[in-house]
Amino acid sequence: MLANQKGGVGKTTTAIHLAHGLALAGKRVALFDLDPQGNATVALQGMDPPDGAPPLLDLLVPIEERLWLLPSHGVEAELAAGAKLDVGGLQQLSESLSGLVDYLIVDCPPRMDAWGWAGVQLSDEVVVPVQAEFFSMHGLSQMLASLERAAAAFPGKARLRGVLPVMVDPREAIAIEVLEDLRRNLGTGLLQSMIFRDSALVEAASHGKSAFLHCPWSKGALCYAELTWELMHGRSSIG
Repeated sequence: MLANQKGGVGKTTTAIHLAHGLALAGKRVALFDLDPQGNATVALQGMDPPDGAPPLLDLLVPIEERLWLLPSHGVEAELAAGAKLDVGGLQQLSESLSGLVDYLIVDCPPRMDAWGWAGVQLSDEVVVPVQAEFFSMHGLSQMLASLERAAAAFPGKARLRGVLPVMVDPREAIAIEVLEDLRRNLGTGLLQSMIFRDSALVEAASHGKSAFLHCPWSKGALCYAELTWELMHGRSSIG
C-alpha cells in the first residue's frame, strides 16, 4: 500500500512504478487504484498490454506483461455525494487473487477516508512517500499515527514497511537537512532508496506510461528500479 495524508508527495507515481518494476522483475502484480480521482488509472492509459492478454477475474484490466489494474470508478464518472465503498467486495477480490499474483499494490487517496481505510485493510505493509521539505513532515506524523490506529483495529495489517524520501534535490540545503532529520528519527524505518526530483517522471505520466517505458535511462526510472530491488530483497543494491 502507498499512502500519505498529504497530497502531491509522489504517492501515485510510486505506486505505478513499484507495480511496473515488480512486473518487469518477473512478478505477477495487481494494482488497485482506490483514489476516486483515478490518477493511477489515467497515468497508465498509454500502456500497451500484450496482444490477447485477458482480464484477471473479469475485473482487473491488463496493462503490461504480468501487470493488471483495478481502475478507479472516479475516472468514468464523478462519484455521487455519500457514495459507499464495498469494502467487503474488495476484500473478497483481494483474497481471490491469492495464488494468482505475487504482489498487490494499493494506491490510496491523500486522506484516511473510507477509501484510505479500505486500503489499510487490504495491505500487509505500507510504504509512506514523504517529500524532502518541512511541510510534508506534518503529513508524515499524521500518517504514522493513523498506522498505529490501524494496527490496533486490524491486527496483522498495514505494518510500516518504510518511509520513502521523494522529490529529493541534493542541491537544496533544506532537502539534506530533512533527510538527516528523517534518518535521526526513523532509523531503519527510513528506506535506503530515495527518489530524486526528475521532470521525466511528469513527462512519462503525461504520455500515460511509466518511466520504465517512456524514459528507461532517466534518473527517476533508475531510482524506482532501486526501490523495487530494495523492497524485493530487503536491502539496497548499492547499500
